[in-house]
Amino acid sequence: MAFLDDLSRTLSDKGKEAALKAREAAELLQMKAQIGSEKSKLKELYGAVGVLYYKKHRDDEDNEFGDLFREIGNVLTNVAALEEKVQGLEGSLVCPNCRKVMKRDALYCSHCGTALKSEPEEAAEEFVQEAAAEEEDALPAEEVLTVEEDLFETEES
Repeated sequence: MAFLDDLSRTLSDKGKEAALKAREAAELLQMKAQIGSEKSKLKELYGAVGVLYYKKHRDDEDNEFGDLFREIGNVLTNVAALEEKVQGLEGSLVCPNCRKVMKRDALYCSHCGTALKSEPEEAAEEFVQEAAAEEEDALPAEEVLTVEEDLFETEES
């Protein structure tokens, strides 16, 4: 019987040891998840600081971040233009005063009260005219390649 008692004790000890290691592994995974969460919060805070700094210093002429600020401005302009095109394709209206998006049949802006176009067809017609004007202003293919090459060279340096 001593053999069975020793075997039972050994199995019990090994079971306790395995349970302890499993608990430690679970704690380790939980800590790693917390670290990931904290790093995510940190990234958001860095972003918020960057936005505040950009807003405060974007008009400074003598700034070490001038190139980045110009690039941010270009990206914001591109995003606004693309959003406006999407809104035109969806048939929605953009308030000329506050730039909020309204339903296509809205007569007044629900945000600032500005009178909007009374006819949705007028908005669609204006969008078509703007798109045609943009196509006329588009660069020839050779110039587009030159611009892309310039951008690529800028990114490499």
